[in-house]
Amino acid sequence: MPVRPPREAALTAPAVRNPRYEADEHTPLLTSLALGAQFSVIAGATLLVTPVIVANASGRGDDYVTWMIFVALIVVGLSTLLQVRRVGTVGAGAVLPMFTAAFAIPFCINALEGDGGPATLASLLVVAAVTQFAVSRWLFLVRRIVTPTVGGTVIMILSITLASVVFDLLDRATREDPEEASLTALATMAVAAALILRGSAVVRLWGPVVGIVGGCIVAGLLGIYDTERITESAWVGLPSGSPGFALDFGLSFWTLVPAFVALGVIISIQANGAAIAMQRVAWRDQRAVDFRQVQGAIAGGGASNFLAGLAGSVPNAINPAMVSFIQITGVASRRVGYAIGLILIAVAFLPKLSGLLGSIPGPVMTGYLMMVTGGLFVDGARTVIQNERDSQRVAVAGVCFWIAAAFQFDLFTRPDIGAVGNALLDSGITTGGLAAIVMILYLEFTNPRRMRFQSQLHIDALPELNDFIGRFAERRGWDDAMKDRLSAVAEETLLTLAPLDLEALMQDDGDEDDGPERRLIVLASSEGPVADLEFIGGGDEDNLEDRLRQLQQHDEETPVEQELSLRLLRSFAQSVQHQQFQDTDIITVRVGQPGA
Repeated sequence: MPVRPPREAALTAPAVRNPRYEADEHTPLLTSLALGAQFSVIAGATLLVTPVIVANASGRGDDYVTWMIFVALIVVGLSTLLQVRRVGTVGAGAVLPMFTAAFAIPFCINALEGDGGPATLASLLVVAAVTQFAVSRWLFLVRRIVTPTVGGTVIMILSITLASVVFDLLDRATREDPEEASLTALATMAVAAALILRGSAVVRLWGPVVGIVGGCIVAGLLGIYDTERITESAWVGLPSGSPGFALDFGLSFWTLVPAFVALGVIISIQANGAAIAMQRVAWRDQRAVDFRQVQGAIAGGGASNFLAGLAGSVPNAINPAMVSFIQITGVASRRVGYAIGLILIAVAFLPKLSGLLGSIPGPVMTGYLMMVTGGLFVDGARTVIQNERDSQRVAVAGVCFWIAAAFQFDLFTRPDIGAVGNALLDSGITTGGLAAIVMILYLEFTNPRRMRFQSQLHIDALPELNDFIGRFAERRGWDDAMKDRLSAVAEETLLTLAPLDLEALMQDDGDEDDGPERRLIVLASSEGPVADLEFIGGGDEDNLEDRLRQLQQHDEETPVEQELSLRLLRSFAQSVQHQQFQDTDIITVRVGQPGA
């Protein structure tokens, strides 16, 4: 969902440093391979934590663990290539490597503990993938429901859900080796935290890897590092423990469907943020966010999880470390993404290397996941606080967080409402997430109603549009000066959009039935003395924000005729935001009182 920035910020904030190689530029082959290998090492140590924990928790033996490691690497590698290459509307066309989602561990364990086992998990992953495809397709519609409040709240709830799994793992380990397991987990967390909290940008990037390596060294010194899987693994080969492909739609599936729908939404929110962050660092010049690329990134994540379901793997999300990696190296070229994907696929066929990564002791994984849990909570809180100015919506986040905690940790005696109902109430994600959506919908429906105008996208609609603007200004009790300013903004926006429609009509050779007519929808709302006009219409390649910025940067004394509307719009509006989706453009113009 497009996360709306604060008023004083813009989606086009400049990158921390300009890249030496932009996304479309080609790096030398050796440079691409070297950087791809470096990032693969950074990602590889933590990438397999999720499948190993999930496979071990299922109690299905070492063969199942080996299979999960293999398919996780294959699926992550293939879906990374898909994100880079982009096929149709699937994929971002940018270096957005995929990653196993550690925050999905509780979901996977609950699915595997059901009657269907891996078949239930595979079926639920398909549900999550379909949810991501739906969010990608109708991103411009769900942006008012899946808001920063909902997304941030669910991410905070994820932290406590994951924490329950992490401390359960630590409890099991300490029962067998109380002192050794505790010291190993503490050492892992201490090393990683010391580097992440006080290190330079490069050191922070390597912090989790160094923490895991340090934890493994401590585990070896204390005698709890089992290297049997490494020594028995072949150098090259394929796993033999495939569980086979199957789907299950039993009781466990239906009780977990809401949780995996929520998981699909969460991964979509994470992909939305990662794709926007990538656009900020992948180009030298400032650009408005292209939400068509964001939709592609979300759809690419859906394809990744669909493949994961078919292969019997775990959920995947976009690796957020890539943005920092680009800022440090200055290389955003897609060639690096290709190298990362191919290297991860190659590692899958090297059982000795994947066995090394898969034999990381449980206490080490626990220490690493403690850092992940804390980071999730902070990310969720930051999403809410930075993107929501309404104190009521911030309050929704706090209330729903504690609703989720109450149900997750059984802080009160719940009524018995049947097997399905009880299973739904067991999940903090389900209860807290649904509560957040219901409260946000309540706030939306009880807000002053937006006024709506609809017509054909054509200059002939101008008289009706001016009448609509006049009624809107009268309802808000604004004077003629504000009414004239709103009319001017609406007229200049229409004049900017309408010529694009005329060009399209000229290509139809006069055949009116050759395609659907382009429609214009205008939504008018207010916040105190400030008006927000939202123009929704058909898509076009040019971005209005970028065109206005170019005018500001290259202001000429004698403007050409087609720039007059843009210049007038810039002088009347406080801000102009142009969000480009597949087949739909949304232009939001914020207008203040004259003289304010």
